[in-house]
Amino acid sequence: MTASLRTTALLLACMALGACTTTAVGPSGEQARLLSLADDINQRGDHATAAAMYERAAELTPDDPRLHVRLGNARLAAGNTEAAKASFRTALRLDIENAEALLGLGTAQLQLGEAESAVRNLHKAAPEIDTPVAWSRLGAAHALVGQGESATHAFSRAAALRPHDPDALTNLALAYSLAGESAEAVELMHQVSDSPLAEARHFRNLILVLVLARETELARSIAIPEMPANERQSLIEQAARIGEIADPASRARAMGLAMTR
Repeated sequence: MTASLRTTALLLACMALGACTTTAVGPSGEQARLLSLADDINQRGDHATAAAMYERAAELTPDDPRLHVRLGNARLAAGNTEAAKASFRTALRLDIENAEALLGLGTAQLQLGEAESAVRNLHKAAPEIDTPVAWSRLGAAHALVGQGESATHAFSRAAALRPHDPDALTNLALAYSLAGESAEAVELMHQVSDSPLAEARHFRNLILVLVLARETELARSIAIPEMPANERQSLIEQAARIGEIADPASRARAMGLAMTR
């Protein structure tokens, strides 16, 4: 049986199980099996199918904010951002202090370009959840509204929680650069490029930070593995164009901070 047929069979079976538990007060018995299978499918990467199953579970116990958060996260992973936003709002109507729902809502708003609203919600969620992901999303939101110093603070916390992660350190370096702290940005990107975990994207950001720090000659000469001369020159020219962007929020978008995980 193919993977898609297995998924379909699981979905049909789970819907049948769920139909037997419409009088259940909470996620117990057959409904618990539905949620377990939904979690398994979600972990396997079929987020759309998982979302359909979570939606069924949420219909059975509509007053459980945790189910709406799970549904929202699955919808977010499936790329259905508007629907995810609605799920997180439903969760917050049931539990206004739910930090995971705040994180989800802020993330959906960030992806939809509603950066100011994202800052407001992620600012509440990040200290409560205190994970690199939460702080990084808050940092991206701050960057996208042109708040370089606040972005640096948020990315600093993310990097402190994951000190050897080149992505976390790169985000912090880009935030330093956005805030005009070029020396700190360059130093941090040298640290990233020296890491055995550094990948091509990190070296591309090294060139970006060097050019924005007006270290163009160093960007032309610094040793970067497996990067042809024409690609390096193209990156230098692109970085120079980014450096000409006066508006901090527009510069943040061009730098890629909107894509922070």
